[in-house]
Amino acid sequence: MPRFSRAELEAARERTIEDVLPGPGDPPLRVLFCGINPGLVSAVTGHHFARPGNRFWPALHGAGFTPRLLLPAEQGQLRSLGLGITNLVPRAPRAPTS
Repeated sequence: MPRFSRAELEAARERTIEDVLPGPGDPPLRVLFCGINPGLVSAVTGHHFARPGNRFWPALHGAGFTPRLLLPAEQGQLRSLGLGITNLVPRAPRAPTS
């Protein structure tokens, strides 16, 4: 995963990330995972739980929801499994984080 500059991270503040939800032709939604709000790395990449070291993707696979460990960039594959992701707040944080 590339490292992002402070300027890239700051430019991502208040960006939103689209929900990942099954669409027409996909199995019905079985489970919806809900985060609080996306972090800056997620805002830069446009992928949920994208910060290196985030435990969401390994936990999702370890719990048997996915047949293999997915990368954040593969989040669209969740649709075909009847899984989705949303956030309580769709934008990255406004205030600088330490």
